[in-house]
Amino acid sequence: MQKGALESIRALELGIYLNGPYIGRLLAELGAEVIKIEPPWGDPMRNSPPFINGDSLHSIYYNVNKKFITLNLKTSKGRELFLELIKKSDIVISNFRPGTLEKLKIGYDDLVKVNPKIILVSSTGYGYNSPYKDLPAFDPIVQALSGMMDSTGYPDRPTRAGMAILDFTTAAYAVIAVLAALMYRERTGRGQFIDMSMYDVSLTLSMQSLTYIFLGHHPRVGPTSLVFSPEYLYEAKDGYVYVIIPTDEAWRNLAKRMGREDLIDNPKYKTVADRVVHRGEVNKIVQDYFRNLTKDEIVKIVIECGGAAAPVRELKEQFEDPHVKARNMFVEFLLNGNKIIVPGSPFKMSETPGIVKWPGLLKGYHNEEVYRELLGLSKDKIEKLRMEGVI
Repeated sequence: MQKGALESIRALELGIYLNGPYIGRLLAELGAEVIKIEPPWGDPMRNSPPFINGDSLHSIYYNVNKKFITLNLKTSKGRELFLELIKKSDIVISNFRPGTLEKLKIGYDDLVKVNPKIILVSSTGYGYNSPYKDLPAFDPIVQALSGMMDSTGYPDRPTRAGMAILDFTTAAYAVIAVLAALMYRERTGRGQFIDMSMYDVSLTLSMQSLTYIFLGHHPRVGPTSLVFSPEYLYEAKDGYVYVIIPTDEAWRNLAKRMGREDLIDNPKYKTVADRVVHRGEVNKIVQDYFRNLTKDEIVKIVIECGGAAAPVRELKEQFEDPHVKARNMFVEFLLNGNKIIVPGSPFKMSETPGIVKWPGLLKGYHNEEVYRELLGLSKDKIEKLRMEGVI
């Protein structure tokens, strides 16, 4: 099997739910050996529906390519085993609340005493030096507190983003930081502590915040924006289409197609800036024209005019999409005798592409392999640790 770019790197993952495990998944797709460490009772995400024959779909997806061991870090023997693993590892991933690792005596200051080259990436809601650091943080909670949710939704009410956008985006930022830390270590021989915050990442995504600073307001505009006009989620005869007309030339072309040449020199609609100010009127004019057309007809017209458009698809349509097939973005496996499908890797690289080799497996699946081959423990010793509740 083809090797990944990070094939010589070993990461220990202490992640739970989405954020930490997604960091581990991305590193594993790039070829790192990622060992997911769970307590004997498992990552709580294993209990999250939906289930496929008893296995959590979340756990199957977010834990691809990983090795799975159990270890009770609340025991002294568990801590000793963890520190032995640290000696043989490059990266530790955690999304435990700040202070948790320190209470277990495996914080960054403890780890560098054992391995000065270790890189610890902590990805949490608010980071270590935030006044909010002790608050529980899930993706939509941070969306709400950071103001991101205020920019999403309709004029009369906010809503969360449909996907766990901050969990995923913060994980991607964390992986970028890890790769930079590996380069730094290559030059200096020193590891470092990476303190990632979902709240911080939400601000880097929020152009709306800057709009508020400069304009003093930012209306929640629903399925549109303050960048282009027309830009809207328009209703067709057979569904919805999202349309963007980004230039004045494209607007003039669309006006002609609608038989509304009178709009072209109207000062309310002449430039993008003018149309943004009067976007409500613009959207009504365009909607009246689009209402009697199909989605495919609207897309064709808009693209011919110099704009961009796409039909709003149902999620189930992804599986037959030619793009998805061409890019190998769904991978099939047999898990416990049942066929499952998980998203493939987006890392399309000519020499070391990302690879999805296996789905998330049972907790402790690799206990014997890791403890025997990596730490040299005997089979009897491993069984004794299991009976003592250490693993």
